Amino acid sequence: MLQNLRFLLCIGLMAGFAHIGHSQEALSAPIKKRLYEADQLFDLEEYIRAYHIYDSLWDLRSNDTYLQYKTGASCVFRATGRDQAYDILKDLRGSKDYPKATFYMARALHFKYQFEDAIRMYNEYLTTSGASGADRIETLRLIENCENGVQLMERKLALSLSILTPPSNDKNSQYSPVIASKGERLYYTNRGPDSKGELMNDQTKTTDIGQYYEDIFVAKHQGGEDQFNFGEGKSISDTINTPDRHEAPMSVSYDNKIMYIYLSGDKVEEDIYVSYNQGDTLWTKPEQLKGDVNTPHYEGHAFLHPDGRTLYFSSDKPGGFGGRDIWVATLKPDSTYGNVRNLGPKINTEFDEDAPFMYSNGSSFYFSSEAHGSMGGFDMFYIKYDSAASDWQEPINLGYPINTTDDDRFYYITEDGDWGYFSSARATGENLHDIYRIRPGTFERLNALVLLIGTVYVDDVPSASIATIYDNNTGDELATLGGDSVTGEFFYSLIPGHQYKISVLVDGYPPKVDNIDVPEMNQGVLRIERRYDFGTDSLPGPIVFPPKDEVPPSLCDVGPDREELTEEEIASGCYFRVQVGAYRNPGRFDYQFLRGLDEVDIKGYEDGITRFLMAPKFTKRSEADKLRMKCIAAGEWDAWITVRRQS
Repeated sequence: MLQNLRFLLCIGLMAGFAHIGHSQEALSAPIKKRLYEADQLFDLEEYIRAYHIYDSLWDLRSNDTYLQYKTGASCVFRATGRDQAYDILKDLRGSKDYPKATFYMARALHFKYQFEDAIRMYNEYLTTSGASGADRIETLRLIENCENGVQLMERKLALSLSILTPPSNDKNSQYSPVIASKGERLYYTNRGPDSKGELMNDQTKTTDIGQYYEDIFVAKHQGGEDQFNFGEGKSISDTINTPDRHEAPMSVSYDNKIMYIYLSGDKVEEDIYVSYNQGDTLWTKPEQLKGDVNTPHYEGHAFLHPDGRTLYFSSDKPGGFGGRDIWVATLKPDSTYGNVRNLGPKINTEFDEDAPFMYSNGSSFYFSSEAHGSMGGFDMFYIKYDSAASDWQEPINLGYPINTTDDDRFYYITEDGDWGYFSSARATGENLHDIYRIRPGTFERLNALVLLIGTVYVDDVPSASIATIYDNNTGDELATLGGDSVTGEFFYSLIPGHQYKISVLVDGYPPKVDNIDVPEMNQGVLRIERRYDFGTDSLPGPIVFPPKDEVPPSLCDVGPDREELTEEEIASGCYFRVQVGAYRNPGRFDYQFLRGLDEVDIKGYEDGITRFLMAPKFTKRSEADKLRMKCIAAGEWDAWITVRRQS
């Protein structure tokens, strides 16, 4: 059905070009050529490249409404261009010549998560344009996506996502991440100028209007515990990557011995191939998967169950529910795959399903779909296999911000479940994807939701605030949140079994610091509510400096107004230091979170008080003050500048 829909859309576009063709007769030959190239790129969904051409031509012909329309329509697919697209198209809203201008305005609102406004404008387009056939089907589908989006945003999680840079960059498209079992290698698809070969058309002929072929790249883990620490990616090998076909990694078996690869080209079907590990990043030349899995139709993604015998894959071959479906095959005694069967209606729909992934527990399944409550394009879903009932449970949308109004696909989880990786077009649009990571990776742990609800008051009146969340073990800053000025509330999703430090700042007051130990839990929702009160009683008192004749021996005789130390004072060992604590019982002071800024020196003195000093030494007070402010922002209000002689 999806292929028929795209065919009808293509026919509709051609009819539109025929309608406006008479207005282009006065164009010069160079402009006609550039316009033809832009229209070709638009049809290929290379919207950003098309936009730059349309926009430059529109600068030359500012009164040309066709160029205005196409500039706005292509600008919709720029992640940073939705407001601009809306403004460009609004003069054409309801136009009989360009009825789809209203449709693309609705798309801009849809991409910006303004779902209710988008629904109204989609309906306006249906009412005023008389849209029928494929246009009407697509628009009704997008309205349904928006309705799904309204519900999904009501249960959104306050999770923090990060683009994996490197290897993601703004020159190439990176997607389909595959993590080797122990996390030491990241394999992914690279498409762009760094791929082998030139821009190609569908007949593998070089052309300026074509697209780069896909290559398999690999990035090496740089060491340490940070799963985010990968180096620059590079081509996996000339044995696998070639200049005249697509190569993309699908998955690596849990024993790290087999890589499943998608190959496609002029002389290669869209089929599943396998390559065998020869150590490190050395893999054998791909060979076609043996058995009944590959057909003359598309087979584009595969994942081997942890049992080593059950293969899940996507295909648009006949006999499914429509578009791409997810199928399963079983390894036979002769080492070929057979007993191919469709996974059924719990997973497959009339729209596309793709990118199957089975977690290491053997029952938690992830896939991408354009249906099942998607808010737009592909969303990623979780479904559990019920072995007692011998059937799948109902699929669950992973939710926002994991899923967006753009395409989100290829969910892949590390074997321990700590990290989830996927690719998304959210940052750039135009099918230019980046690789993202999230923690934790498994839905079971994501679904064990611990929601921190902080409420901030100043003299019992709800107040705006800035809340910073830290990992209490590492000192890493996890998120900075703005509290609502009306309700005083801020929200954050915490991970079971973790410890956090919360620093809450209100203008004019010292911060409130809170330590939270989250209990272990496997399912359900836990609400942790905290109230943070600020008022005149929490204002700091004046800083008192000792008289000069009472300066302790460990201090240098430097007043509070001095900006810089003299050479003699420095030679005697005097430096500006940032002190963050002074205790008779130093074991009560928790300073580990400050290590994210720098090391902490712990020094005992004859008066029986242990001082905690930040390690850096300064000769200028202003330099020390910068570090003092960082300590305060991190939640340590009791930080001040002292001038001490080093022993």
